[in-house]
Amino acid sequence: MSPTPLKNLIPTDYEHPKDALALKTLKDTRGIKKVVDKFYDMGIERLIKLEFTGSGIKATAKSFPTLHRALTTACEVLNLNILPELYIQRSEDLQAVTLGVEHPIIVLTSESVNNLSYEEILFLLGKEVAHIQSNHILYQEIGFIFPQLIDTLSYVTFGLSGLISGGLRYALFYWAQMADYTADRGGLLACQDTYVAKMMFAKMAGLPEKHWGDYDVADLEIQAKEFEGFNEKTFDKFMRFIYGNNLWAIARAQELISWVDSGEYLKLLTLKSSARWVD
Repeated sequence: MSPTPLKNLIPTDYEHPKDALALKTLKDTRGIKKVVDKFYDMGIERLIKLEFTGSGIKATAKSFPTLHRALTTACEVLNLNILPELYIQRSEDLQAVTLGVEHPIIVLTSESVNNLSYEEILFLLGKEVAHIQSNHILYQEIGFIFPQLIDTLSYVTFGLSGLISGGLRYALFYWAQMADYTADRGGLLACQDTYVAKMMFAKMAGLPEKHWGDYDVADLEIQAKEFEGFNEKTFDKFMRFIYGNNLWAIARAQELISWVDSGEYLKLLTLKSSARWVD
């Protein structure tokens, strides 16, 4: 059954509250404006896009009709009025990434194309469409090259101390984590199947491929609900600073399952689905 388009859906309808707060903190962090300005001045976005488009294959409607249909569906369901270009890049990760603030492209890994179902790919693409809708791309791109950028530019032009650089890095990585919470909600709204979303988190967390057919997602749900979660204690900050913003699949599963259990997901789905019949 095809997902239902969600009429008049806007990002704030499903935005995770910690996303907005973390973004405000990031924008208020000393030095971030200089990083953004330098990012544009040096044309870094163009270089990042060249890396991906120069090493991946473009997935057109003719060559990859199923992937094109999934992307079109994700855009229609989440009310994105543009269709990003889609590329495939060789990687063993199960993920997708979006590049380009003005003209976004989505890069899907070959592992995802080879081994995920149509619905799971729809979840991944919906997540990226949600990132685009929520204007996450600029800071995500900075996050890709932030360690190298801050180490180089702090000496060349910023005059920032190591402490300030560390504060910027933490604020950026913390926001990226919270932004993923929002994007995961978009992925679920795109595929409209909670089982698919839970299986995706299990696979991203390391579920061996030979167990994909017999794994009970109820076990993931139990693990996610038992997960202690994040807090703002000093040690937690230190660990996230050291390890950066990795997948944190179980933490993300916990947040999405909590959203579903709260009733907000079904409420939003019902409201926006019925809106298509009312003008």
